[in-house]
Amino acid sequence: MRNDLREIVRTILFDNVKLSYGCTEPVAVGLSVAVGKKYLKGDVQKIEVLMDRNTYKNGLEVGIPGTHLHGFELAVALAYIVGKAELGLEVFKYVDSDAVMKAYELKDKIVVKYTNDMYLHIRTRLLGENDVLVEITDSHDNVSRIVVDGKEVINNQSSANFKKDIIKSINLSDIFEYVEAPDNDVIKMVSDAIQYNQNISKIGLEEEITFGKVLEGMPRYVASGVDMRMNGALLPVMTVAGSGNQGISCTVPVALYADELGVLSDIKLRAVLLSMLVTIYIKAYTGALTPICGAGSIASAGASAGITYLQNGSHEQIKNAINNVLATLFGMTCDGAKRSCALKASIGTQMALNAAKLSMNDMNVPCGNGFAAKDVEETIRRIEILTNSLRNFDENVIDFIGHC
Repeated sequence: MRNDLREIVRTILFDNVKLSYGCTEPVAVGLSVAVGKKYLKGDVQKIEVLMDRNTYKNGLEVGIPGTHLHGFELAVALAYIVGKAELGLEVFKYVDSDAVMKAYELKDKIVVKYTNDMYLHIRTRLLGENDVLVEITDSHDNVSRIVVDGKEVINNQSSANFKKDIIKSINLSDIFEYVEAPDNDVIKMVSDAIQYNQNISKIGLEEEITFGKVLEGMPRYVASGVDMRMNGALLPVMTVAGSGNQGISCTVPVALYADELGVLSDIKLRAVLLSMLVTIYIKAYTGALTPICGAGSIASAGASAGITYLQNGSHEQIKNAINNVLATLFGMTCDGAKRSCALKASIGTQMALNAAKLSMNDMNVPCGNGFAAKDVEETIRRIEILTNSLRNFDENVIDFIGHC
């Protein structure tokens, strides 16, 4: 593999695979608060948060880590009390009962609003003895702008779009090539991802309340892990393309399938790596936050690639497996982060298994059936167009979230 391509794939991975405690939308808001706190002088008098509608949608009903409670005001308060900017997506790592008590005392100073912006954009303003503005754009930990008392301290607003363009500069064939000879530090990261994400799934199976308790097979593991995360478990998860649910959905089924087959460790790790890279690749076309369920439809496409790889599937069969999933589940919508995401993820896992089985038997969704193209790369490009056409869904669904 050319050195420049190898470096591109490495950059993509380390930019898109990160540890997080909790749903990444409240986490991103929390990170903006923690960053702002570094620049604030004196006691905080007011915190104002203005965010895009997708971020808002995903924080309304999801559990805040360590609390089993929800609400952006609580997330903002906790981030101010225990958050540290250097923790990045692990900003809620040190939440405890004392922090929750203090957070309730701070909530009256917090104002949260949202705009109709379609893309991830968080603007957090902290007022004390000075005035601090922090902006996060395009990806959950991309601090793009910091302004203190009207003076711009940081302006890095083009970096996230540049990263997306980097991902689009490669193709699935490049990914296949890299997977056959990955770097050692990448393999270590994949191993860590499997460990973290299987851990939350196993713990979830011990809980009486998780949906996974009554499901069967691999979907029960995925559902349990996602359910725990959405319910506010204070456990780390390796995110993929900005989402822990995607991380669980594209790593756990592939790792479990590898264990069932009894394959060598290096083959297992390469299969999970393939799943992660395919997920990241497709998400570059749909965007970080979209009206489409990333765990149910995108990460499951990644998982189908990994599962097909474990069966010694050809590159063509791997591509067909991805196509089978996308052609079947792409219409699954995202109506906010919450416990039922676990059920969507479980459906995605079952479809990943089915898609791989179909592909290995040379049975695939015919081109022209709906938006499915003969070439999966074209299908992915069509998905980008279709995702953009669904943007009004986000605006409307917010009216229903949290209302019985």
